[in-house]
This record gives sequence, C-alpha cells and structure tokens, in this order.
Amino acid sequence: MNLANKITLVRILLIPIIVVLLLLTPMDSVGYNGVDIFRNGISIGNYQLSWTYLISGILFIIASLTDLLDGYVARKYNMVTNFGKFFDSIADKLLTNAVLIIFACFKILPIWMCVILICRDFIIDVVRQVLANSTIVMAANQMGRIRATVEMIGISILFFLGLQSWSNIYEFGLINQLVLIPMYITTILSILSAGIYMYSNRKVLFDSSMEKTNNEKK
Repeated sequence: MNLANKITLVRILLIPIIVVLLLLTPMDSVGYNGVDIFRNGISIGNYQLSWTYLISGILFIIASLTDLLDGYVARKYNMVTNFGKFFDSIADKLLTNAVLIIFACFKILPIWMCVILICRDFIIDVVRQVLANSTIVMAANQMGRIRATVEMIGISILFFLGLQSWSNIYEFGLINQLVLIPMYITTILSILSAGIYMYSNRKVLFDSSMEKTNNEKK
C-alpha cells in the first residue's frame, strides 16, 4: 500500500471516531441524553462547546485536509491506484454524509438541506455509473470542486458554532442562520454542479442511439 492509499485509509479510520464522539455527546435541545460525562467542555458566557465536539471538529478538519493531501500525493508521485480511485470517493461521502445526518438529527442543520446534499451525491454516483457503462469518465468540474471545499468549511464551522444558546428565537435564529451561510451556499452549488454534470453528459444519459450502439458492441 503506497503513501496516498495510507492517507486515504487514515481518513476512513477517523470517520467512526468522529461519529462515536458526536453520538456520545448529550443534546438537550432534542432530548438526546448521550453520556452525561461528555457534557463538559468550554464555557465562555453564552458560548458552550463540549470537549467531544471540539475533538471531533478538529478530527473532521484533519480528515478533510487528508482528502486534499492524498490526491496531491497520488498525482505528483504517480501513486494512482484502483483502491485510491474507489475508496477516496467513498471516504469523502461517508465522512460528510455521516456528519450531515447526525447534525440534522440534532437540529444543527435543517433536515431538508441534509436530504438535498445526500441525494445529490446519490444522483452523481448514478450518472457516473451510467457513463462508466459507456466507457466515459466523468471528470469533476470546477464548480464541483468549489462545492466540496465550501461544504467542508461549512461543516467544520458547525462543529464549533452550530446551535448555540445565544439564539433566543428558535433553533435556527438569526446568528445560527449566519453560521449556516456556507451550507446554504453548498446546497446551491450542489444543485448547480449536479445540473452541469448531467447537462454536459446529456447525450450519453438521454440519447437512445448511443444505448443501442453499446448493446450492439456487447
């Protein structure tokens, strides 16, 4: 196993640690008890942050940075492997989607936003599979890369600022809405980038003549 694959593996191993830390943390706003000893943390005025969220947030940032690092190492030192191609994408989706689901359940993130982001990933995977059957590789477009970066930044912020007690209106009050701005941008970019993917490959996706050609080759 080369260095790039080892970095990918580190990201995969960090995922269950992050998830367990989040699930151990009590969340009074939704009546989730968790484990009471993990309630303690930083408290400055109205700002409160449990140690588990602090640690899991730091680990999430590290895991996100490994996503950039393993790709860079693989390309620079010609370490591209089938393992890396498959598990790099899987690790990204497991990392982000697991955290998105937990944040949605704890009302740190709107459920509708979580659904859109996860469904977008599912649609893109389906499109990639269709193109793979036509021996076409779908490269990531620039908007897709920007979306991924903004999403990682937005989720990272939520670890440290999501759903604080300073919101006196309701769980998505004014300040919390400001905290969610990167995730709103992510949602918009997700929809736009998915549309670009599908439009760029519309001939393969919707042209029945190409399907007939592929069947004839078989």
